[in-house]
Amino acid sequence: MNTAIMNKIYEMNTAIMNKIYEENALAKKHNLDNYHSGGGCFHLAYFTNVKELVWLINDIDESHEPSMDYPTDENQNCIFGIDLSYLENTYETVQIAEILQKHNLITIDESYDHPFFYDTFKSGVKKMKAITNEIKEVS
Repeated sequence: MNTAIMNKIYEMNTAIMNKIYEENALAKKHNLDNYHSGGGCFHLAYFTNVKELVWLINDIDESHEPSMDYPTDENQNCIFGIDLSYLENTYETVQIAEILQKHNLITIDESYDHPFFYDTFKSGVKKMKAITNEIKEVS
């Protein structure tokens, strides 16, 4: 194998390893987990104290479309989403939905099963954790 190809492979491997390190460092810094939801989609995740209730975080492009990978920079624009459809306790779900609506989370339809918000990673993590603290009070 020629030297140019070997150097290119080395650079690609180094870039991949640097990306994994950055992702893990960002997750550790903000007490987040890495999460794979299937279909090639990777997220940073923040688990709440409510069973089956987890925030998923991804960076977004200019048209607000989420990527299928982790955010890697605190200044990236991101989407922070939470899925209420797995909750079994109807009363608890209504209380949580009211908290999320109070914080003006966006939803695609009237069911309010998948509320989300956009923000920079650093600012959004603070907002997400503040909302989670409110959720902890009702559960």
